Amino acid sequence: MKRSQTSRHPILSIGALVALVALLALWVLNVSRPGSRVEGRLDGCVAPRSAEDHVLRVISFNMLHGIPQFTDLRERLEIIAAEIDRLDADIVILQEVPWTVKTGAAAQDLAERTGINYAYLRSNANRWALLFEEGEAILSRYPLSDPGFAELQPRAGFFEHRVVLHVTAATPGGDVDVYGTHLTNGDPNVNLGQARALADLVEQSRSAPAVIVGDFNARPDSPQIQALQERWLDAFAEIEPADAYTCCIDDLTVEEAIPTKRIDYVFLAAGDKTLDVVAVQRVFDRPFTVPQGWQWASDHIGLMVDLILEP
Repeated sequence: MKRSQTSRHPILSIGALVALVALLALWVLNVSRPGSRVEGRLDGCVAPRSAEDHVLRVISFNMLHGIPQFTDLRERLEIIAAEIDRLDADIVILQEVPWTVKTGAAAQDLAERTGINYAYLRSNANRWALLFEEGEAILSRYPLSDPGFAELQPRAGFFEHRVVLHVTAATPGGDVDVYGTHLTNGDPNVNLGQARALADLVEQSRSAPAVIVGDFNARPDSPQIQALQERWLDAFAEIEPADAYTCCIDDLTVEEAIPTKRIDYVFLAAGDKTLDVVAVQRVFDRPFTVPQGWQWASDHIGLMVDLILEP
């Protein structure tokens, strides 16, 4: 008579279980975290400009990553690149710049399409863990140097990170420090703390006249924006409020849409030279014609400022 034997190999051993838990913990810790280095091509491109060299044209734009559907992202990237060319921009600061399986790195794609330099820093998610990430990018026709970054505190949540990306652009008029950021749209007190952290970081790190731009997710009457307006020049502060509204377009396929709030800003900080405002204008403020009909580039309107560096 055969004796029954108890298996000495359970379906999942203790060691395997520990390894699985460790792998899961590692995935959770890395599924959304800021980048550890700035990626990109910082120099090599100095494209001739059609306008006078002493005018510096700067654009800020939240380009909308659109997770999880990424609706019309490829078409919107084509529109954004074409507009950067048409507007003859010198420096473009972008928020919500995605990396997706279908499009790859949007920052690199836009830089290659427009033939200019770029720097990119991941803010949230992680392409290696989620096959998606998004962050801040700065594109420049002039060489970039001294890339830096920081995570702004306090954090709004375990998986939500807000960062500031910083580079120095060597423009014909002299060096300009460029800062791009995107503050939380959650708790206003957290947003306030991040704005204060941003202001302190800029004042500690800049060594030249500075452009500080991005989606601040705060209206002009908020205490954080009023505090920043006292510290820096708000390039769009002198125009009618409705002409500076930047958010939000709910349906990107309609012919007409009216933004109702101002949450995107271009701030200027002086150094040994002053950044004088020559002109301001909203851009990406209309839909573009595509084979399917109408297509907005993003749910945000962009801001463009023409500047002159003066002693």
